[in-house]
Amino acid sequence: MRLRLIRHAEAIGNAEARMLGRQDQPLTADGLTQAEQLGKQWQQTCCWRPQAIWTSPLQRAQQTAIALSQGQTPVIPLLVQPALTEIDLGCLTGLTWPEAEQRYPDLCQQLLRDRHWRPIPEAETLSDCRMRAEQVCTQLIHTEADLWVISHGGFLQHLLAALLGCDRSWGLDWPLLGAIDLSLAHEDWDTAGRDRWNTSLWRWQILHWPSRSAI
Repeated sequence: MRLRLIRHAEAIGNAEARMLGRQDQPLTADGLTQAEQLGKQWQQTCCWRPQAIWTSPLQRAQQTAIALSQGQTPVIPLLVQPALTEIDLGCLTGLTWPEAEQRYPDLCQQLLRDRHWRPIPEAETLSDCRMRAEQVCTQLIHTEADLWVISHGGFLQHLLAALLGCDRSWGLDWPLLGAIDLSLAHEDWDTAGRDRWNTSLWRWQILHWPSRSAI
């Protein structure tokens, strides 16, 4: 079973350095072009194609899915999965950091001076986000299909940690259109024996990881 975890292309709010969260914004013209170009590159160079594409319901993810899959024959089914949506940032949604500092100075100072998690009003909690990632992980394994999974920089960190079996979520500066491939033996997913450490059954690699200067 193969999975490709993909962050969406550049959205308008990304170009403006906004904390989008679940604010629904479309891709920029550059983002759309870059996704189309990457899709063409994958058609020519990749040795496998997905049986379906799972995507977040936010339009920046759906537009990325469509752009990446253009020209694929036969057409790849596109399935919207609400659980792949971005982390809800609550009161910070849609703001730049300077705007947030002006509107919520005490909260921003607290976030800057303390590296431990602090709740943001109206936002999704870390435990709820991790639980959602675990649920998506289980769904993916049980599909037993090769899939592209298009989501967001915040949520993908938790999903990757769940798929790798980590008991904590590791921070990863996931770039726009960054893609990681995983190959796993889904029939052995629940094994309790030594095959849990058999690296021929569980493999991952960075497929596409553009620098920030390139996007």
